[in-house]
Amino acid sequence: MKRLLIVDDEPVIVNSIYRMLEETSHLELEAYRAYNVYEALDRLKQTRIDVVISDIRMPGMSGIELHKQIVESWPRCKVIFLTGYNDFDYARHAIRAGGVVDYVLKNEDDHVILAAVDKAFAELDQAEDGARYLLNAKKKLQLAIPALQRNTLFELMREPSSSLKEVRKRFEESEIPLKSDKKVFLVMGRVDEWMEGASEVDRTLLLNACQNVAEEYLSPTVSSVSVTFESNKLAWFMQPKPYSRTDNREEEQESRDYEQMRTRVYGIMEAVQQTCKRLLKLSISLVMAREPSEWSYVGAQFHYLKALLGQSSYSGQELLIQDSNQFGQRSASTRGIPFAESQHVKKQIELLEQYLASGHRESFKRLLDDIVNQVALPEYPYRLETFHTLSLILISYAIRIGVFHDLFVRMDLGKTTQYDAHGSWDEAVAYLAAVADDLLEHCEPAPEEQSERLIATIHSYVQSHLGGDLSLTKLSMLVHHSPTYLSRIYKRMTGRMLSDYITEERMGKAQDLLAQSELKIQEIATRVGYEAAPQFNRSFKKAFKMTPQEYRDLYHK
Repeated sequence: MKRLLIVDDEPVIVNSIYRMLEETSHLELEAYRAYNVYEALDRLKQTRIDVVISDIRMPGMSGIELHKQIVESWPRCKVIFLTGYNDFDYARHAIRAGGVVDYVLKNEDDHVILAAVDKAFAELDQAEDGARYLLNAKKKLQLAIPALQRNTLFELMREPSSSLKEVRKRFEESEIPLKSDKKVFLVMGRVDEWMEGASEVDRTLLLNACQNVAEEYLSPTVSSVSVTFESNKLAWFMQPKPYSRTDNREEEQESRDYEQMRTRVYGIMEAVQQTCKRLLKLSISLVMAREPSEWSYVGAQFHYLKALLGQSSYSGQELLIQDSNQFGQRSASTRGIPFAESQHVKKQIELLEQYLASGHRESFKRLLDDIVNQVALPEYPYRLETFHTLSLILISYAIRIGVFHDLFVRMDLGKTTQYDAHGSWDEAVAYLAAVADDLLEHCEPAPEEQSERLIATIHSYVQSHLGGDLSLTKLSMLVHHSPTYLSRIYKRMTGRMLSDYITEERMGKAQDLLAQSELKIQEIATRVGYEAAPQFNRSFKKAFKMTPQEYRDLYHK
């Protein structure tokens, strides 16, 4: 999914181009508007932008100066300049400077602007070369630094009590470009499915290629280290770029730097997800922390995010999750029991997951009782391990069936992830049983039924909010999927673009209001989601070959 920003100090031009792009079905994009360069800069700080359509001369800052700012934040971004007749030489000079795709006269027809946008999208696609990432991955395999960095970070999570001085020394030895006295932001990923026939070497190369993709997207604004673990998982440890320098920053500025990074990382990792899918044929799911963490608590955050990714198989879709709750600080311990007994418990746990997924309530309850009674012992580590194992099963299942947030707002997520939040072992077991009972009310539907529910939810929301924000970003937040996945599943299920459906509903509502009410054309335009009557008139005429007023006159006649 490409993101495009339109910048001009003339609102009529901005809105006209925005509406034209919104109604173009062959473009999969999310468009944004800015009515001056300062709004544009604010948007660029918060959102990953792939293409900018900008006036070349604006008050306060020229398009050329804006282009320089864009390159600093998003080096891959392409720019299309809107010009007047007197700006040709100016625009040609900008194109020679690099990063500018084309220039278009402001009075050109829509198809000229669309051609420039298509050209920009094509250049973005060609700029990526999957073979280059794999080549860089092979070079990385020859170095010992990644393994040293992974060991350093994992040891720090296991032993968070290390002194600041010791941690700083280990970071320097491992060439970890992060500050030990500053908070760290954590993102975790998982390969959902390997390509058929991929060998162990192939998988290692692909994981390293994925790390290279992320590094290219992150490096302009984020200091980061990534590590691989458990054969198909990755973790990124991040800090805002200013901390790669030695200047002292005030606490308030530090907070802003972290907030800006947290906001940007969501868009960056979505782009990483899409690039890995397109170039490496690698489907990955990602989960991001809600807030940065002190190094002493990063181990707890790591285990919690790993729990959110889940342990069971999924339907093949890429997840993009941002945690919105706090997490417990204690992870499960390792049980020192005979191997045969541990294998028996493992089989019981696997069977328990099957009962949960299939909705077999009574079988689940009986087996749960058997498991918890086996570990009803005085030893704290045994109980802790069992509690976290069971809570992980429940959390994973809640995410899969789409009830995670609703369920754990009601049930208190802290109690699900913290054994010590309960007064006794019996209370902890009773709580998990209550969570399981609630989950068993939501048997997982078949994938096709899930998709049908998603489409029904989207249609219901659109019909009720025709005058509001119906952007792809807004709708994807409604159904807890990425914009790209929502666009793809809607097209697969309905055979049409979501934007076409929204336009059809708006036009239908407009027909009713024109025929059944005395509202002015501008009022009707606002009620069906258009900011200005000219935009509404153009869309209506395109759909029905007549203007709104002509339709109203014909109906009453």
